[in-house]
This record gives sequence, structure tokens and C-alpha cells, in this order.
Amino acid sequence: MLAHVDANNFYASCEQVFNPSLRGKAVVVLSNNDGVVVARSNEAKALSIDMARPFFEIEHILRRHRVIVLSSNYTLYDDMSNRLTDVYRMFADDVEIYSIDECFLSLDNVGKRDLLRHGHDLRSTAMRWVGIPVGVGIAPTKTLAKLANHMAKHDPVNRGVCVLDNDDAINTALQRIDLTDLWGVSRGFYRRLARLGITTPIGLRNSDPNRVREKLGVVGQRIVFELRGEPCIDLECVTPDKKNICCSRSFGDDVHTFAELQEAVSTFASQAAVKLRRQDLAAGMVTVFVGTNIHAPNHVHQYHNSWGVALPVEAYDTSEIARAATCCLHRIYRKQHAYKKAGVLLG
Repeated sequence: MLAHVDANNFYASCEQVFNPSLRGKAVVVLSNNDGVVVARSNEAKALSIDMARPFFEIEHILRRHRVIVLSSNYTLYDDMSNRLTDVYRMFADDVEIYSIDECFLSLDNVGKRDLLRHGHDLRSTAMRWVGIPVGVGIAPTKTLAKLANHMAKHDPVNRGVCVLDNDDAINTALQRIDLTDLWGVSRGFYRRLARLGITTPIGLRNSDPNRVREKLGVVGQRIVFELRGEPCIDLECVTPDKKNICCSRSFGDDVHTFAELQEAVSTFASQAAVKLRRQDLAAGMVTVFVGTNIHAPNHVHQYHNSWGVALPVEAYDTSEIARAATCCLHRIYRKQHAYKKAGVLLG
């Protein structure tokens, strides 16, 4: 059996853990450049604030409802994600880190009768030790585990944990969702399925897998088998080496001086070096990028630039990376601009 564990409102929940005064309040977190909404607390969701909405379009709504608006802090989110993963490893044989707020867990050594209790123990431990609410879905395949997690979050009866371990439970869950709610079924995929006469999750589960493969490829066939409880998507417990590591931040207030910008860039270089060493990697290229506020009034001149240097010897030492980043910053800094964002990219 597999479990899919997903942190609820992850970025907003992290901010509420870090600042308890935000608990119980409407909070939204904006993307890197403060462009769009990327996370909402439950209170913000109750105000019908949509994900991925541009900030400038809903700024008046947020002000009217006194919603707390925060810039994203990926250093904090990465740390909280690592803490959650440490908790998951206590409850699972193997863990696949699927994204910053999602993991798949192998529960092969957990008895069938103990799955529900195991899920609730995991959920309560994550809340008690890290302070982040999570949903837990348990099922024989990844696709069904994602479905179980969906049911865990959207049906209050489940209290955050749902186990789909038999055909009756799976069929009941499939009847309660739309086809596009299934993992891997995009709107474009749905339209192609509809041309085959498949418009419901049950219809997809009962369809001919060979016919689906003929029209939609092996991905569609795998979904059919996964919905039947036959695992086709393996757990990936070894994370492949990254090609790039990026640390960046949008500033709360505009940055004007080189000293301020250099301090920020040096911090990003240090954070990137930590990530580098954690993965036993070395950097051969250091790139720095800066930018002004894209939402500034039209009369404000925009400036966005980047510069990269190749290191003579691949390095993971913080001082070497920070020195190279400062050299890059000297090449692109223009004193007449007020900077809203900067970052360091390691190759």
C-alpha cells in the first residue's frame, strides 16, 4: 500500500507557524515577484480568493476584507518541508519527495487493519511536531492514493485520513469526483477521453486499456490500470541530481544601494551553497539576476538583467560562490534603479 501525504495550504500554514498571530486570519502568499496568489489560508479561501489570480486584479478586494498579504519565503518553506519529511520517514519504509508539500510513502509493512490508525498517527505527529496540517490518502497505487487524499481533505467525515483498500471504497470515491479531479487527467486529456465516450472516472476505470493506449498512449493506459489497483507508477525514492539550484526573493521594500543588494545576494549565495552541499554537488557556474518592480507605475523605468561567470574549478564553498556572485552583481548593478528582486542561480 502507498500513502500520499499533502500539506494543507502549505505556504500559508508555514507563515502561521512562524508567526502565530496569523492563525485564524485570512492570509495569502504571493509568488516570487509578488505577481500572483500561490497560497491561501482557509479563511482566505472562504472569501473566494482564487489561486493564481494576479495581485493587481484583486488588491482592492484584499484591502476591503483586510486580508494579510505576504511575499513568499522559500527558505522557510524548504526548512518546514524537510521537517515534515523527517516525520514521514518515521512512519514509512520508503519516501518519495514529490514536491515541496507532497510525498508518497510506502506502507508495505503496515497491516491492512492498521492503515487507518497509522494514517491518523502520522497526521497528528506532523501537526504536533511541525505545526502543519496534512491530509493522508492510502491506497494500492499512486493514482488511487492521490484520490484518497482528495477525499480525506474534502469529506469532513474522514477527518483528514482516507483509506481506499477495496473495490467498494474505490468505486464510491470515483463516483463522487469529476474526471478532471483524477491525477494526470488535464482538460486536454479529458477532451480526448470524451471523444472515446469516456466522461466519468468509473467509465475510465472500466474502459479497455488497450483501446485507451491506442488513442492516448501509455500514460492513459497506466491510469486505467492504476484505477483498477494495479501499480504502474513506481515509487522514486532516489531524487535525481539537480541541474540548477536557485535562491531568490522579492524584497518587501525597494532596495536602492549596492551594499543592500550585495548583502541580499551574499545571503542567497550562502543558502544556495547549503543546498549544494546537502546534495553532494558542486557548482561550475554562478549567475546573479536583479529586477525592478514590474507592478510599478508606467513612468518608472524598468530594468532586468543577469550575469554569469564560470568558476575555474567547480566549488561548493560558500566564500567562493559568494565572491563570484558579488563580481556578477558589479557587472549589472545600476545605481539609478530601485530593485524589487534579486537571486543567485548555480549551475
